[in-house]
Amino acid sequence: MKLSRRSVLQDLAGVGGLAALLARPGVAEALSAALQASQAVPADQEPGNAAAFWSTFLQKQPEGRGLFHKTPGMDEDRQVNFLHYSATKGLRYSEDVHRTELPNYPGDVAANLNVGGVRLSKADQQAFEDKRSAQLRVDLLQGQRMFDMIDPLAWMALAGIFPTRAGKLPPLQNLSFDPGTSMESMNHIVLPGGVAHLAMNVSMLPRESPFMAVINRLVTDTSKVAPILGLPAISVTALSGFSKLYGMMEDRTTFLFQSRPQMAYTTQQARAAADTTIGMNMPAGDYVLVPQVQTDQLQPYLNSLKLVNGYLVNKKAPANSSVYEQAQNTEPDISYVTMHVGVKPLYASGSKSS
Repeated sequence: MKLSRRSVLQDLAGVGGLAALLARPGVAEALSAALQASQAVPADQEPGNAAAFWSTFLQKQPEGRGLFHKTPGMDEDRQVNFLHYSATKGLRYSEDVHRTELPNYPGDVAANLNVGGVRLSKADQQAFEDKRSAQLRVDLLQGQRMFDMIDPLAWMALAGIFPTRAGKLPPLQNLSFDPGTSMESMNHIVLPGGVAHLAMNVSMLPRESPFMAVINRLVTDTSKVAPILGLPAISVTALSGFSKLYGMMEDRTTFLFQSRPQMAYTTQQARAAADTTIGMNMPAGDYVLVPQVQTDQLQPYLNSLKLVNGYLVNKKAPANSSVYEQAQNTEPDISYVTMHVGVKPLYASGSKSS
């Protein structure tokens, strides 16, 4: 079905936080053109899975993986595994984090997160250089409603990664991302009951993608991870609507990291109240996200790696060499994203009086 320019803009206008986006010169026209172009896939090109993925992004999915748990638009090889890192216990899979390691905070919490770094394997770097662009999207949703609101609230931040003039991936020191640069409220996310849903996706677009015209209108600095768009504290329904449009604008996306919102518990009380083993324990600290296809390569190195400035390096690496040079050459040669999560009791953040 063809989408009219009017219907596209009406749908976009219904999503909170997009008014400033549409006000930028040429963005509304570029969005409309991208959506119109996405309606027809050339005969010599296979449609991708982005539309199927993003249109069902927030739908409840069966637990587990494998043949009997196929979900729309998912590339199982690129599904994200979460690992937790601490100086005392090292690098562990999130399922090995015990509930007693969660803080003993009663009630609601305030959370924030930052992307410490993005490292791509040599094969994924080559894929990036062929595509010429990538997008990093972070979604954090409340796991419970606030007060009598119909929907939980959601925060989304989108950033772009572009090649250097030589056509290469930017240096590692330029691949961190503070979502607060695209929306300030991502530094203070209220999680009622300490429950959240978290998703991290990194995807690549073909250089001739019609959506690239939209991105080029939004980015002023391509020398590092560049903020594109932030949607602060919108309803889950609004986020679902935006995600459908986002997927339609470029269905030929290739995913490097792919995840639907994962249930996460930030306090002992939240985990106890849930009375389930589903979901991950997410104390404040550092996390390493690895695609499924490369997770087995990491397993033998778990005890020999440490996290420094957002990157994994060998514990025995010489201290006189650059962390970023070490990270680029450290085995195993895998792709990963690191992030830091902060969690505080809501009253301590200034939202309540003590």
